[in-house]
Amino acid sequence: MLIIPIENKPEWSKPPVITIALILLNLLIFLLYQGNDNAIAQEAARIYQQHKLLEREREYFLDYSRTAYPELQDELAELKSAAERDAYVMQGIFFDRGFDHYLHEGWRDFRITIPEEHADWPEHRRAFEEQRNRLSSIEGGMTPAEAKPFTFISSQFLHGGWDHLFGNMVFLFLFGFTLETVLRPHVYLGMYLASGLAANVLHLAFNHDSYVPVVGASGAISGLMGMYLALYRLRKIRFFYTVFVYFGEFRAPALFILPLWLAKELYGHFFTETNIAYWAHIGGLLAGAGMMLLARKTQQEFSEVQEEKIQDDVNEQKLKRIQQAMTALDFPKAKMLARQACEQQPLDPRPWRLRYDLAKSQPQSKEFHETVFAVLKQFVAKETPYAAWKAMIDEVLQQYRQLHAQTPALTGNISLALAYKYWQANAIKPAETFLLRAQQQGVNNPALTKLLQQMAQYYQRNQQLEKAKTFADMTRRSD
Repeated sequence: MLIIPIENKPEWSKPPVITIALILLNLLIFLLYQGNDNAIAQEAARIYQQHKLLEREREYFLDYSRTAYPELQDELAELKSAAERDAYVMQGIFFDRGFDHYLHEGWRDFRITIPEEHADWPEHRRAFEEQRNRLSSIEGGMTPAEAKPFTFISSQFLHGGWDHLFGNMVFLFLFGFTLETVLRPHVYLGMYLASGLAANVLHLAFNHDSYVPVVGASGAISGLMGMYLALYRLRKIRFFYTVFVYFGEFRAPALFILPLWLAKELYGHFFTETNIAYWAHIGGLLAGAGMMLLARKTQQEFSEVQEEKIQDDVNEQKLKRIQQAMTALDFPKAKMLARQACEQQPLDPRPWRLRYDLAKSQPQSKEFHETVFAVLKQFVAKETPYAAWKAMIDEVLQQYRQLHAQTPALTGNISLALAYKYWQANAIKPAETFLLRAQQQGVNNPALTKLLQQMAQYYQRNQQLEKAKTFADMTRRSD
């Protein structure tokens, strides 16, 4: 069973730098550091075979395995030749560090005797172990029975093979690109590593006597999965699922999926026989979800962004309905929808543009002048964002002047308001144009005098003395 969220798509305008860096780091460590493992293992096997250690250790390993691996005897019985059985036993001895300790303890308490003719056995054994322990999984993996502090972090960047690495990196990207856009980079990285740390701690708690090293980013990635669900909390989001040969999509409150993921890990631990560190996954899930639930400010900011996205989707649907009515040549309906959209989302220039385009089809009508006036009135409003509207307003003004030399919608007060809007945006040339137009139209307003004075001071500062004098004279006449 697999359940993964598919609510978001990557936004490459804001690439997930930390996530990509983590993926590249894991890949480089796998290639440059773990790439030496084959050579290390071959040399360890050469040492083991050269000193004929299997002949001395076979019976002791079989005795040890009766407790450690009761099923080994049955597995050996299925093999036909002695060579196959020896190869199978040697593989077990090679990777079982619990057997290392069994031998060393046996030598210390004299349960295992060292014949005189094999007095070099412990020395050769140590040479083999020193070489074998250079393997990345042993050197950098987190071994519960002899855990070293640095391995709680280093183990998060090691993998057991290409399939292990590829699967983890896919999930790291799927969850990381969303979380990185929400969290500050150092917080995201800290929570990622903390999840991996918690994963190793929980695995250690339930496997404290194990000599099997834990490697992989899956504990930290499980933390990202828990963070993701806790971020959306009870908001319904889309999930993709597969169960045997069946697959599909469904929507559910995000946190409702956390118990399912936890149950899946518990089922794997109690009812399957694999080398997967299920307790590490559980530790990561719980740590990630817990940290995100405590990050109140992040959740509030994310909720605000989500509300904006929902509103954007609603607005997009409104715009589509207007465009569909226009395509169907149902202009009365399109105009009605455009007016409604302008009332409901007055700061968005898109419905105003559609409303203007609809009115422009009849440039001689009264409706056209009223629409231009309404568009300009909204543009000069204090809360209207200049940058988002500028391109449309420039085009509207240019077309309006071309269609009507008298430009009745450009009243004196609108001209003065346009002058102030451009002046506040530091667009001096259009501000001057509309200021002069407002004065020519006979506007008698203290705001006009104030802007004339500010314009005179601006040109004075910029050493444009003629213009400064002109506006100073206009200021005195307007008083």
